[in-house]
Amino acid sequence: MTIFISGKVSGEPYDQVKEKFIKAEYILKRKGYTVVNPVRIVPPTASQEYAMKLCIANLTGACDTIFMLSDWEQSEGATLEHKIAKACGLKIIYEDLC
Repeated sequence: MTIFISGKVSGEPYDQVKEKFIKAEYILKRKGYTVVNPVRIVPPTASQEYAMKLCIANLTGACDTIFMLSDWEQSEGATLEHKIAKACGLKIIYEDLC
């Protein structure tokens, strides 16, 4: 299974964002997932629009599952990724329910 990590990025210090996504990646890899981590594919200086294009392309093209970090509902981008994942029939896993 290939899983995409989704959560709040905008408005947060990049170091904190990177840390929470890397931590999630580590946990998911230990559970046997192949992980698509946005902090590894989106340059830190990317515009919001470019970041979303990269994330949505990877989510819909490479993944069958999305992992929603606990802060996802506070993010416009993560909320959109959730809607897309749901519309595409991807499995959705919530950090709060793990």
